[in-house]
Amino acid sequence: MVVISLTFDDGYLAHYEAAKKLYRMDVQATFFIITGLETYLRRRLLTARPELIKEIVDMGHEIGSHTDTHKDLTVLEPQEVERELAKSLAFVKRFVEGPVGLAYPYGSFNKEVVGIAKKYYAYARTMGSYNRWNKVGDRFCLGGMGVRHLPEVLLRDLVDRGTKLAALVFHEDAGLAVITARVLKNLGFEIKPLGEALKAL
Repeated sequence: MVVISLTFDDGYLAHYEAAKKLYRMDVQATFFIITGLETYLRRRLLTARPELIKEIVDMGHEIGSHTDTHKDLTVLEPQEVERELAKSLAFVKRFVEGPVGLAYPYGSFNKEVVGIAKKYYAYARTMGSYNRWNKVGDRFCLGGMGVRHLPEVLLRDLVDRGTKLAALVFHEDAGLAVITARVLKNLGFEIKPLGEALKAL
């Protein structure tokens, strides 16, 4: 059976409430946070309340990087990519021991970005159609998909046993993530943070 990972991008304050509800359901997720801003798209981020990040980690959730300022890494000079990744990792390491994952902003990456990411992170998740079913074994090109693809995930699991990991991506729809987790648990699916779910690949 496919392992499901619930992943949250950007690190909105509302994600803290989702983290608490998931914790009460005994579900752990992965939260990729923008580390160098306190607001994004006019919404407050967890970085404005760092004590909440610590609480999320204490609940057993995984914290990862969504870079320092959420720039498209593919249009930056290599030294800027280094700064975005290194600075963000330093922030996340204030709360996390061990390996840390990255979610590419906008899902954008290329060979140069991957090469730099490998210097700092244990894995990296993209989104969109690239490697959506995670059949490519590269830990720095992990696919992610919006929850609207969930019926297809479940169908593929029944028909095509080649899919081992499905990473669902949530942004502002934290409430939907909780409903999704409840449905997946009732169907008997295994839900793990992305770093842990990688063991299935």
